[in-house]
Amino acid sequence: MNGENEAQPEGDELRELINEDVVTLIRHLRCSHAPQAALAEATEHIRKAVDVLQPWLEEGQGWSTLSIAERNAGLPWQEEDITNVMPYSPVSGKRNPVATPMRIWREGDNVRGEVTFTPTYAGPPDSVHGGIIAAVFDEVLAMANVVSGNAGFTGTLTIRYHKTTPLNTPVELFGENLRQDGRKQVSRGEMRVNGELTASAEGLFISAAPKAD
Repeated sequence: MNGENEAQPEGDELRELINEDVVTLIRHLRCSHAPQAALAEATEHIRKAVDVLQPWLEEGQGWSTLSIAERNAGLPWQEEDITNVMPYSPVSGKRNPVATPMRIWREGDNVRGEVTFTPTYAGPPDSVHGGIIAAVFDEVLAMANVVSGNAGFTGTLTIRYHKTTPLNTPVELFGENLRQDGRKQVSRGEMRVNGELTASAEGLFISAAPKAD
């Protein structure tokens, strides 16, 4: 029953609901085998949505973290999901419909996480695309550096694929900062399914140079 007095979502809540709908739309476009008539009808609706949003488009919003965007200060650091500070990340951002549905949390000086990859991220049959796995590791290792107090930019990232990582199955994530050498940060990570290692990574990250006085 839809009563007129029912509270309607507003602001960030509404944006998150819309984002979830777009995630579903992407999955349906990826996996459906709809007839031409259905595709034509869907195209009409999508173009209408684009027209509604077009006047509000802000070109140049090329950031993914909140620290650069003062208007979004309402989303603080959250230990239970530290990706909350990167809402527009193409890997983990809750406001980016192309992002994976991953969650990362702090565990001491390390990070752990979880993600279940849908067919949107498929590569080999019933398995996750290797490039998606690399992107997830880049995010996990970067956040391991952040929680250890040694954030930096990715220099090199080496991935070892031990076996295929399955779709539609919970995947465990782990990342740790191993050592620091000046501005250089070395970190490693693991991806496991039911405790079994499917992929691992090691990354070299470079901290930003101090600003000149």
